[in-house]
Amino acid sequence: MSLSLVFRLQAALMAIFGIGMLLSPASLMAGFNVGENALAANMMQGMSLMVIAIAYISWQMPNWAGDNLKSVGMFFALWHVVYLILSGYQMMTGMFPSDGANLIGNLGPDVIFAILFFWKSR
Repeated sequence: MSLSLVFRLQAALMAIFGIGMLLSPASLMAGFNVGENALAANMMQGMSLMVIAIAYISWQMPNWAGDNLKSVGMFFALWHVVYLILSGYQMMTGMFPSDGANLIGNLGPDVIFAILFFWKSR
C-alpha cells in the first residue's frame, strides 16, 4: 500500500460522509445516535462542503505534492490524532454518544488513517 493510495482511500471516505451530510443530514445524525434538529441539519449541510473539499484535496494531493507527499502525509497523520483526541474528549464528557456506531464509524477510521499516514510518511 502506497502513501498515494492512503490519500485516495481517505478521499473516498470523506466523499461518502460529505455527500451524506449534504443530501441526508438527518439520516447521518441518526446513524450515529446524535440528536437531530433543523439547525443541526442545516449546519451539517454547510460543513459538508468543507468535507467534500477535503475529499477533493486528498484525492489530488499525490499529484500536487509530488516529492513532498510525505510531509503532507505526516500533517494528515497529526490531523487524525488531533481529531481522535477531540472526539474522545467529547465522548468522555457526554457531549457525543459513545456507542458502538461512534466508536467504530467515527474513531475507527481515524485510528486507521493516523497509523497509515504515519507509517507511509516515514
